[in-house]
Amino acid sequence: PPATMERAVVRCVPSEPKLSLRFVLPDGSARHMQRDQAEPLGRALARIATNAAKGPGKGGKKSKKARAEDGAEGEAAPPDVRLFSRDGAAVAEEVPNAAAWQDGAVLHIGAARYRVERNPPALTDLRLPRSLLAGFPVCPKVSAEFAAPQHCLFRWFREQRPAGGGDAAGEAWVEAAADERVFTPSNALVGLRLKLRCTPGDGAQRYGPAREVESSGPVEAGPGACTFDARHLYTRKVCGQGSVRAVSYNILADTYAQTEFSRTVLYPYCAPYALEIDYRQNLLKKELAGYSADLICLQEVDKSVFVDSLAPALDAFGLEGLFKIKEKQHEGLATFYRRDKFSLLSQHDIAFSEALLSEPLHKELCDQLAKYPVVQEKVLQRSSVLQVSVLQSTADPSRKLCVANTHLYWHPKGGNIRLIQIAVALSHIKHVACDLYPSIPVIFCGDFNSTPSSGTYSFISSGVIAEDHEDWVSNGEEERCSMSLTHPFQLLSACGEPAYTNYVGGFHGCLDYIFIDKNALEVEQVIPLPSHEEVTTHQALPSVSHPSDHIALICDLKWK
Repeated sequence: PPATMERAVVRCVPSEPKLSLRFVLPDGSARHMQRDQAEPLGRALARIATNAAKGPGKGGKKSKKARAEDGAEGEAAPPDVRLFSRDGAAVAEEVPNAAAWQDGAVLHIGAARYRVERNPPALTDLRLPRSLLAGFPVCPKVSAEFAAPQHCLFRWFREQRPAGGGDAAGEAWVEAAADERVFTPSNALVGLRLKLRCTPGDGAQRYGPAREVESSGPVEAGPGACTFDARHLYTRKVCGQGSVRAVSYNILADTYAQTEFSRTVLYPYCAPYALEIDYRQNLLKKELAGYSADLICLQEVDKSVFVDSLAPALDAFGLEGLFKIKEKQHEGLATFYRRDKFSLLSQHDIAFSEALLSEPLHKELCDQLAKYPVVQEKVLQRSSVLQVSVLQSTADPSRKLCVANTHLYWHPKGGNIRLIQIAVALSHIKHVACDLYPSIPVIFCGDFNSTPSSGTYSFISSGVIAEDHEDWVSNGEEERCSMSLTHPFQLLSACGEPAYTNYVGGFHGCLDYIFIDKNALEVEQVIPLPSHEEVTTHQALPSVSHPSDHIALICDLKWK
């Protein structure tokens, strides 16, 4: 068949009852038909024939005038319509549509020939971030059907500088990079807009129609040195197969950063533009990508930030993301794992309040808590969640990991509430790591909103909390709820007890931890935190060179 054969594009997926067929008739009129997948081919071909006989227009009836001009040909006999398989044999008319319309088949409509393309790769969405900074990676959001971003082709263009800026006039766009899914604009591109051309591919040498997207604004100058630049010197490469690099980071939800209260009271020292989500996302994506991590546990992740920004960006760096929303809020937890090191076996996410009420596992704690209605009410009002993912090593399937991630209640006087939350968390993790997957190692990351001197930290580290611990009365006698609790794990703070992991105008302290199972895992290295000088360059966090009010914890762990 001639190479210039027209295309007949068929979309046929099992979950939908109909298949769709698109082609353009020789007279230039486009046809789009929906047919039942189970219908015999003969009926579809007959329908194509009558459709083709109608000629141009929306496949509708012709006007009297048009019929008169056509003369006898106006009611032309329908063309002969047949479908031939790749090997040239005619496809029998009783074959159902779903089986008949195979890739590479040839459709004859009279003298016209169409090559059937079944489920060709197609882009459903292609977007660039709103803010582009020189020196920071630009990660497009690519959504595709019958294609995968890692198999798509990418070509980046930059705007031509206005006349007098060197290059000869003419072409408005100049190629800036080819074959790069992520593009980092240089300082030379400041003031210019970018354009991306993406061609969807499926990894089997099939490509669909390209789409283009232009940036809404020009590349802007970046902030220069950031707090994480020095840390990246330790994390240039992904660590070896026997090791796991873990990151825990509260990234400061937009929901909280952009309020009037945040701008005027919490972070008055931070330039307003540096609190904007688009700006902070640029920094965050560069920071996280540069850690070459195997596991990343994030807190305060806005749903839209996960879907539109972080998941597509980290996907390009080999990480798969999981999200757990906090009901009532628009933010939650995200866990990312390196695809070529781990596969996901199962997820066991819970909301503390719900689990406490409904899971038999927590009945004893629930009954004890019922004796303290004021505290019980407070615990049940919180929307805090726990994300638990069981991962399996791809190199050694006998190695599994239980990765937990949480963000506990924030109030300074809420120590008693946090103790209840962590008790629920540890019971739940015990259920997963002791009952469902006997004796698998635990890595428990999060913003625990608890300093090393707190009851919560002490309980996690020692495995016990006494009923006379002062945190049971953290909010005064009337909110006392005394219980003695235990958990079976031997957990260690992998990054120790840094002076602070949160540094804002009115507070600094260590609130974030990566707890590890000390029987199964050991710490290979802890990536140093930014120096006090770096953290306080712009008074406190966040700043133009640091995207959150917390600092990421990073450590390399290895199996014992």
